[in-house]
Amino acid sequence: MLNCSIYGERSICDMTTASVATPAAPLTRREFLYYVWGASIALFMAEMGGAFIWFALPRFKEGEFGGVITLPISDLPTSDSGPKDLPDVRIWLVNLGDERLGDNRQPGEYTVNGGVRALYKICVHLGCLYKWVPTNDRFECPCHGSKYLASGARIDGPATRNLDSFPIEFIDDSGNVIAQSGTVGTGKSEEGGALDVPSGAVAIRIDTGQRVQGAPNTQPGGGI
Repeated sequence: MLNCSIYGERSICDMTTASVATPAAPLTRREFLYYVWGASIALFMAEMGGAFIWFALPRFKEGEFGGVITLPISDLPTSDSGPKDLPDVRIWLVNLGDERLGDNRQPGEYTVNGGVRALYKICVHLGCLYKWVPTNDRFECPCHGSKYLASGARIDGPATRNLDSFPIEFIDDSGNVIAQSGTVGTGKSEEGGALDVPSGAVAIRIDTGQRVQGAPNTQPGGGI
């Protein structure tokens, strides 16, 4: 580099050494692909970590399937009427009265309790959605023909147990629990337990996060 100084009318210049920046070498194609590959792996791992957290953490809210459903007593079906369909939470609500208790199709091995039950809306055979057929007064699965009474007892078809259910509890106007069913099957029709609506109850709570498995039931016409 030329460095000049002015003395009067004369200019004196000398050569000095100065550092000159060396331009960076451009990325090679291989280096570029390494960077892209590394960024892709990092993004994939971040997405997998997010998905793991999403599935690992509880995310059920009250009122959603998998959580606790609260309904006013006025929403319950009347005694011995047809079951009430709650499609958003996969439940059939039944209210078993004297007529249901005296149904001669009920398998003798399963003594039925009167009252309200919350039946899981999935057939225990292969997971199809069964339906209530009023003309036959029973639940019927359209996939493979399993049939169940309003009590949840299997009476025909390839299913090998009674319908699954959910535990229920009744609460008063202060939010206190005044009656509740069990969360473990007894091996009889009481699994999930039907409950009469107690005096003072204003609402029913159904815990869809605790499914109670129906009792084994394999013989034609129901029964073990």
